[in-house]
Amino acid sequence: MLAATLVLMAVGLLMVYTSSAGLGAARYQGDLYYYFRNQAARIVLAFVAMVAAMNFDYHKLQRIAPWLLLFAYGALVFVLLPGVGREVRGAKSWSNLLPVQPSELARLAMVLYLCVFMAKRPDTQSFRKCIVPCFAIILVAAGLVLLQPDLGSAAVIVLIGLVLVYAAGAKLRHLSYLVGVGAAALIVCMLRNPYQIKRLLGFFGEGASYQVNQSLISLGTGGFAGTGLGGSMQKYLFLPDPHTDFVFSIFGEETGFIGTVLLISLFVFFLLRGLKIAARAPDRFGLLLALGMVVSIGAFFAVNIGVVTGLLPTTGLPLPFISYGGSALLVNAVSVGVLLNISGHRGSEGGSIVMGRSMRHTIRLTE
Repeated sequence: MLAATLVLMAVGLLMVYTSSAGLGAARYQGDLYYYFRNQAARIVLAFVAMVAAMNFDYHKLQRIAPWLLLFAYGALVFVLLPGVGREVRGAKSWSNLLPVQPSELARLAMVLYLCVFMAKRPDTQSFRKCIVPCFAIILVAAGLVLLQPDLGSAAVIVLIGLVLVYAAGAKLRHLSYLVGVGAAALIVCMLRNPYQIKRLLGFFGEGASYQVNQSLISLGTGGFAGTGLGGSMQKYLFLPDPHTDFVFSIFGEETGFIGTVLLISLFVFFLLRGLKIAARAPDRFGLLLALGMVVSIGAFFAVNIGVVTGLLPTTGLPLPFISYGGSALLVNAVSVGVLLNISGHRGSEGGSIVMGRSMRHTIRLTE
């Protein structure tokens, strides 16, 4: 897993340079390396954070979890205050006073606290004692993100929470309640933000958005072997966000079908290693935490690939370890560090861990 992570970071740094050099020259007085330098510094910081998390006993995270969740909730409220939140493309998801995007912090904090909460409750099928509190934790985090409004991040937070609660043994009937509440909140959010309705209508029949059209042109141009590194034409102000949300499109154009298959295979290998760490975790908390970290990264990977290939409506979620940006990179690196620490504690007790039947079958496949 460590090797796969380092390779993904290296590929990401290379793609940030090749996809943003022209953009940097256009925006920053001919500076081809502007985005590359920033990303390189962020990767160094993320690597340090990953090593620190790898050497921090994950059992001690149980004491930190409640305070981290409260801080994350506070940060989400903080950016909504007038004059505090910095609006980027219609969403108040940033603040100049916070080094990390609050929604990314909330994702990590929610996963950690859910794992702590459910690890102490073997009867996770109890609707009142376990399911309702878990739903409250998930919905508060997703709701505050939805108020920004950031529909994509809120949806992924709910998805991650659903998978975790299901893995702990919850009934599908109970999970359907959360899906229903989430769907209602989604409808309300779209009614308040007409541009989201336009995106959804475009996805379901009125033609793909401009970004997706340009993304598909980019992927199609790559063909089987690609145009070669640096050979993309779509990155020259045709495809918006070529170094962030749609970096996979530029990667596909320059490396072709061969490159995209290899990169997706590397991600799948990464996720399978994570599931294997979960399967070998020495206790219930370690299993849930490892699974939560894997699902957290895997959800962003799946959604980003789905968006750039036109399989999902357009959102603003980055490709883990590849897209330009610091918040997601830092949180994902810490998640990998936690996974590696759990791997170092693995033992033979994992076979008696209580989890959902379907999840047991899924994890056994990784063996």
